[in-house]
Amino acid sequence: MIIEDGTGKGYKARVDDENRLRAYAITEGHFTHSSENEENSYIWTATADWGADKNALWVRNDSTTSFLAIEKIIVSPAAACQIEIGVGTGNTVGGTTVTGTNMNRGSGNVAEATARHTNTNCDAMAGLTVIHTFWGAVSQNEVDFDGALLLGYNREVGIGLITDVGSSTVTIMGYYHI
Repeated sequence: MIIEDGTGKGYKARVDDENRLRAYAITEGHFTHSSENEENSYIWTATADWGADKNALWVRNDSTTSFLAIEKIIVSPAAACQIEIGVGTGNTVGGTTVTGTNMNRGSGNVAEATARHTNTNCDAMAGLTVIHTFWGAVSQNEVDFDGALLLGYNREVGIGLITDVGSSTVTIMGYYHI
C-alpha cells in the first residue's frame, strides 16, 4: 500500500524498515497559536517607581465568554525585592490605565480586560497569594504559567511589590482561550 498526499501532487509517505510512517511535526505554544490564529494574545506592561506595598500591575478578565490564560509574568526590579503574585476578584479603584498590546500586529482586536498600575483598593492578594518570593536586582525574573493560570469572568491577577525597589518593569502575558 502506498500513502499519497491529499494535494494531488503525487508525494508519497516514507516508512522505515519497521513499517513506521515517517512524519514531521511543527509545534507551537498556545500564546503563539492564539496570536496567529485567533489574534487574541496580549501583553500588559508598565514601568514605574511604585514604592513599597503597591500593586505594580493588575489585570482583570472582562470577557463573559472566554478565559484569560496567563502565560507568563515578568518582573525586572532595580533592586532585590520581595513580591507577591495573587489572584482574586475585585474592583478597580484609581491607578493608571494600562492598555494590552495585541501581539498580532495586523489585528484590530483589543483585550477584553481592565488593567491598571499603581492602583489602590484593588489588591488581588486579598484573594489568594499564588507566589510569595524574593527576586534579585537588575534581572529579568519570570514565572512561566504556560497558560495554566486561567482567569474566568471578573477574575484578576496582580503583582504586588512588597519592598521599595525603585524604578521597575512588570509584564503580564496572556491569551484568550475560547
